[in-house]
Parts: sequence; structure tokens; C-alpha cells
Amino acid sequence: MSESGNWGTPLVADRRYPARAASGGGGGNGKRSGGKSGGGTPPPRKPAPRKPAPRKHGLIVTMILGLFSLIWRIIWGVGWRVTAVLALIVFGASFYFYQQLPPVTDLVDARARGSVTMLDRDSQVFAWRGETFGGMIDAEHVSEHLRNAVVATEDKRYYQHFGISPRGIASAVRINLSEGRGPLEGNGGSTITQQVAKLLCLGVQYDPAQWKTEAAYEEDCRAGGVWRKIKEIPFSFAMEAKYSKAEILTIYFNRAYLGAGARGFEAAAQRYFGKSANQVNPAEAAMLAGLLKAPSRYAPTNNLKRAQDRANVIIGLMEEQDYLTAEQANDARAHPAELSEAAAKNAGGFFADWVME
Repeated sequence: MSESGNWGTPLVADRRYPARAASGGGGGNGKRSGGKSGGGTPPPRKPAPRKPAPRKHGLIVTMILGLFSLIWRIIWGVGWRVTAVLALIVFGASFYFYQQLPPVTDLVDARARGSVTMLDRDSQVFAWRGETFGGMIDAEHVSEHLRNAVVATEDKRYYQHFGISPRGIASAVRINLSEGRGPLEGNGGSTITQQVAKLLCLGVQYDPAQWKTEAAYEEDCRAGGVWRKIKEIPFSFAMEAKYSKAEILTIYFNRAYLGAGARGFEAAAQRYFGKSANQVNPAEAAMLAGLLKAPSRYAPTNNLKRAQDRANVIIGLMEEQDYLTAEQANDARAHPAELSEAAAKNAGGFFADWVME
């Protein structure tokens, strides 16, 4: 065989995979290639920015911060425990009052003694003597205007709260302090539920052996004070749990004193207007609701003009809270409530007194 030494161009396999990056090494052993065939040197990395060293407070600042932290931990630790204890006390007191509350029908008539209504030969009212109770009325069936007037005047958030209105109490405290009174003197910020609790004397029944007259009993029930205000809270919660909103209004409508010996809105509507409480118009409803603030002062039998002026304030509240349209409000102002013939004459006089004797 002859030696040729040259068989032509050497065979080279096709490259099926891309060449490794320079950072990955040049050979199968994974070592970085030192020559130019390695793909060149990688760019230098930028050094990571240094984090600023934490600022060290001075000794005095550190002590002050530590003192504040300690005080906060003490306040928090004591605060939530006191709150929990108070919540348990309120819950227990509310449950106790809840167990004592009777049915609504047992609470509508606040009088321990009756009254007398005198009629003439035509069966028309001639005179009243004593505190008149016109009979039980249902808050769901009285005049819509009367129901709206009372809520707008006494407790516009009545249907939203659960017996107590912190916003109302805070507002009343602010008003009292701004007028130079004590925080709980004057405006009390009471909800309708709290007013009913006061009318019920927080569940204390009238005892002739303890109070000489019903007037003395009611005066004691209306007395203010921090302790009585505190007791109103669980009693109001109990009422809200026991009764519906309509039932609480029913108690209110039947027990509230509205001047001229009228106990309840039915008696007041009959006494002043000669009609039932479910028939009063917006002007008459506003006048009746206005009596709640000061029954004797705003009684229309004492001063009709003053009662009408007070009613105009209530009409404004009803319009503001969308219970009356502007047209209805203007009509009520243009046609104020007037007394019935018997009420205007202050019927009875000395003859009725002689009959009573």
C-alpha cells in the first residue's frame, strides 16, 4: 500500500447546539477558558449601595421613648380589662331588667287614680277633671304626621340606634358646657327609649307609702344625676331587646304628659282639638309634639300663640327631615292648629269644680 498522507478535507460533525456563553466555560470539563475563544471577560459588577447605619438615639431620648412605651402598655393592658368588666356589668344589668319588664299593655296607663270627663245633654265634652287618659293608642295606627313629628323632634336617629345615641349625648354635653351649665344639666341627649325608661321610673313602681303623691313620685323619677343616667343605659338596652321600636313608641304615646291634665297623645288630641290622635293633621301633630319639651309652658290652653310658634319649629324639623314636602310645610304654617270649642272656652269652670266636690 502506498502512503498518500492526504485523503482530502477532514470530516467535521455538524454543530447542533449553540456555543456556551463565555461565563459557562469553554470545555466539557466546565472550566473557564483563558483564551480569546472563551467569549471575552464579563463586565464588572457595580458594588451594592451601602445601607445607612441605624441612627443611635441619645440616652435621654431612649429613656423617654421607653417610658412612653411602658405607659402605653400599661394603659392598653388595663384599658381592655376594664372595658371587658364594664361590658359584662352592663350585659348583666340589661339581662336583669329584661327579665323584669312586663308586657306592653301593662305599661300604657301611668295613672294610679282615674279622671272624670263631664258631658253635656248632647253627649259633648263639657269639662275634664283629673288626669285624662283617652285610652290606649297603637303607634302603628296613629296619624302618620304625629308619629313623624315626635321622631323628628325628640330622636331623629330613633330607628338606627339600639337605645343609646353616643352622638346625641356628646352633642348635649357640648351644648350644656357652651352655655355654662354642667355636662349633664339641661340637654341630656336622651333618646326616645331613654325617655320611656325615665317615664317607667326605671322599673320602680309607685308606692303610696314611699311617696305622698303621684306628682312627688314622678318628680323623683324625672330627677337627673349621674347614677340615674348610668342606670338608664342597661334599662334602655333591655327595652330595645324586649320590645320593638313600635312598641316603645306605643308606651311613649300613652304615658307622656302633655299639659292640661292630658296623659298620652290620645287624651291630648281630644282635650285640645276634640278629635282622636289618628285624625290630627300636620299642624296639630306638630303642636302636640311640641308639648313634650315643656307641657305646661306650651299648652295651647295657656297660650295659643306660644304653642303655635313652637309648632312652627317642629314643622321646620319635619320638612328638614323629609317628613313633609315644602308645600305641606307651608300649608301647615299658613293654617296653624286651633283649639276646639270646648278647649277654647276652658269649659267647666267653677261649676265643674263644684260637681267634683
